[in-house]
Amino acid sequence: MLVRGVIIALAASLLATPSPAADDAALIFVANQDAATISVIDTASDAVVATIPVAFAPASIAVGRDGRMLYVTHPERGEITVVDAGTRQVARTLKVGGTPFGIAVGQDETLFVSDWHANSVIAVDAQSGNQLRRVAVGRAPAGIVTSPRGALVFVANRESDSISILSATTLAVVATLPVGRAPFALTVSPDATRVYVANVQSATLSVISTETLRPVQTVSVGHMPYGVAASIKGDRLFVANQSTGSVSVLDSRDMRVLANEKVGRFPEGIVVEPRGAKAYVANWFSGDVSVLDVISGRELKRIPTGSGSRALAVAAPRPTQASKAPDASVEQQP
Repeated sequence: MLVRGVIIALAASLLATPSPAADDAALIFVANQDAATISVIDTASDAVVATIPVAFAPASIAVGRDGRMLYVTHPERGEITVVDAGTRQVARTLKVGGTPFGIAVGQDETLFVSDWHANSVIAVDAQSGNQLRRVAVGRAPAGIVTSPRGALVFVANRESDSISILSATTLAVVATLPVGRAPFALTVSPDATRVYVANVQSATLSVISTETLRPVQTVSVGHMPYGVAASIKGDRLFVANQSTGSVSVLDSRDMRVLANEKVGRFPEGIVVEPRGAKAYVANWFSGDVSVLDVISGRELKRIPTGSGSRALAVAAPRPTQASKAPDASVEQQP
């Protein structure tokens, strides 16, 4: 159920030659499970500018708070690969044990990792890989995210039909809430007032209030929703429906489905780039990424990536010294 991993020989002729991204462009990182690579997409050109080999099938990917490091989980090896986003080279391997699946990064660069078979969440030191804390949650914890200010951690318990809400400081369980059947992916709204949970087997999206820590709404979407993302303004939601090969676009103000856009085969991970104009969807069986217009939901392009493209992460561009005013303050991306 976990990961269909394959070890492949990584011939240099198969790897894209790294090229620089535009200074003001964000980067999309795509975990290609079967190819055992990470594709790097420049959002200015919507093209792959580099391909990074990793040791084994990647499951989930997260970007560090300053955008300098990528963290990639390998459930079948009990490892996390740390990639330098600047050099696009593997920096180190963290041997955390267990079956690390979902991953999120805290404010102090602590890694929060869902351990699928151990039914727990662990806090991991990003430098050493040492386990700092561990807490029991529901069965088969999958997707995991932190709130924009980093105070809370949310994890989807796929086999318990629930989500666990944890304190990022102590890792204590604050609440456990029932949702739909087989929750897998989840995201927090930009204003941190809502958590949206994609329930695979009930074809629904659960809406959780972060103020009351209670479910407030359930909305029908497409079949087998495996990914969910919110627009930067918070007015649109995007849900990747695996079995129908589509993305549902919702108005988050009234939760109406505005469109169901066809994409590639078996879409899963989905993110919105920092400027808020485009969404990116990893199509597992197509080995590519669909680019969608945020307002209309229309597919603009498909970008070939690699075999088994399943998970995505996005890094905002870092301001250069030339473009940064001496006394300007820079707002940190959540």
